[in-house]
Amino acid sequence: MFSKYNYVYQVYKEGSFTRAAEKLFISQPSLSAAIKNIEQKLGADIFERTNGGVRLTEVGQEYISAAEKIMNVEKEFVNKISDIYNLETGHITVGGTNYLSSYVLPRIVNRFASMYPKIDVTLVEANSTSLHKMIKNEQIDIIIDSFDETMDEYEKYLLASERILLCVPEDRPINKSLCEFQIYPDSIYNGTVCLDEVKSVPIEAFKDEKFVLLKSGNDMYNRAMNIFDKYKVVPKVVFSVDQLNISYALVDSGMGLCFATDTLFKYGKFRNNVVLYNVGQEHCSRMLYVAHKKNKYCSRAMSEFIRVAKDVIADKDCFAQN
Repeated sequence: MFSKYNYVYQVYKEGSFTRAAEKLFISQPSLSAAIKNIEQKLGADIFERTNGGVRLTEVGQEYISAAEKIMNVEKEFVNKISDIYNLETGHITVGGTNYLSSYVLPRIVNRFASMYPKIDVTLVEANSTSLHKMIKNEQIDIIIDSFDETMDEYEKYLLASERILLCVPEDRPINKSLCEFQIYPDSIYNGTVCLDEVKSVPIEAFKDEKFVLLKSGNDMYNRAMNIFDKYKVVPKVVFSVDQLNISYALVDSGMGLCFATDTLFKYGKFRNNVVLYNVGQEHCSRMLYVAHKKNKYCSRAMSEFIRVAKDVIADKDCFAQN
């Protein structure tokens, strides 16, 4: 009953027999007959057929859960064989948030691909909540993200300490009285500023400004609210968005203030029409890690990707210190 589980899984993913048949390169009648044969062996339906497509029955949900376990066993076996053949074949799936996928991961993947051209790398871009669900379900192998230290279900490898910065459109009048605290994007990109040597700005100076924040539940949202609480500031929120670089784009267009990390400016070249400020020492940093699920087989391809990620970040940090 699991000999053609990939047929069932493709229908589940597509929500349609027609689209699944196209992806599997077989006719729809053949696909329907194969799944009907599986259902007869099970003695129960896997799918409920509706006018809008198909959905899993309770038995179908259990079937998919078992199929995913089989897929993970097969994937682990393939990874082990790949290791035997000196990374001549293999595949890894790497997840990152939008700003990391836009600015940091391309550098890592480019170096990895030049060293191991026969290893396929799939990138998955999603918010942190989705990424952590996917790695828990073994839909992705590696994640690059900031982690709460209490997250002990991961094997984590430190990449960098990220500095939290307040981003303010340059034309805001408040900037005129805060020159001694100011940093600009190109000074971080070019490595000409040491953030430890720049004084932290008094956040209460911005109590009357409008803010663009990430949505509730996001790590940066939590950190922003902690900062506001400490300085007894009630923020005037004009936009709540999903991604850090979207919040920065809105600030770049003059829509308000936001919080971002120096990683964004280390790897992305931005115009100097936004002023950056260090925030208070207590909330100034968070840790960026590359990680995989604990107790999951770490293939040589995964190990090499982690090593390359650490090297790429270290190279950029060395550049910033010189």
